[in-house]
Amino acid sequence: MTDSMGSIHSINESDNGIYKQGIERTKNALDKLEKTKMRCFNNDCVIGGTKNDILSHLKGGPAKNLVNSWFKCNTDKCDYCGEPKSKTTQLDRAHCNKDSCDRSSLLEKSIHIHYIDEQTPIKIKDILKTFIKYHEGIPLFILCKKCHHIYDNNV
Repeated sequence: MTDSMGSIHSINESDNGIYKQGIERTKNALDKLEKTKMRCFNNDCVIGGTKNDILSHLKGGPAKNLVNSWFKCNTDKCDYCGEPKSKTTQLDRAHCNKDSCDRSSLLEKSIHIHYIDEQTPIKIKDILKTFIKYHEGIPLFILCKKCHHIYDNNV
């Protein structure tokens, strides 16, 4: 998206106000982890298989839902274009798409930390805690579907 605001990828620049706002959303993630009582961090369910099997299972549902519930956002409009949330405009949490900061890359790094082999189960809570820790200091943007699509697909 290029318009009077410039390229949407300008939000990846650390001096951009939207970038700074995105960083604010993920700060204190580590402190919050210490205090949480969320069930996904307090049970001993395990997962096994290949790294790709684990990634495929966690990235669509559990990790996406965790990001949505963990990083609460008090905004009712798109960070980039200002489109307000409405019955027809949904707002998404968008991971910064530079330097392997996207949700899938953060989850993949989290799995790698705990992975031993296909036969050794990993506690899901350990993967998810590491996944949240990796978000600290990485911007999380609130974008309308249109901006999110452009942001993710025009790298």
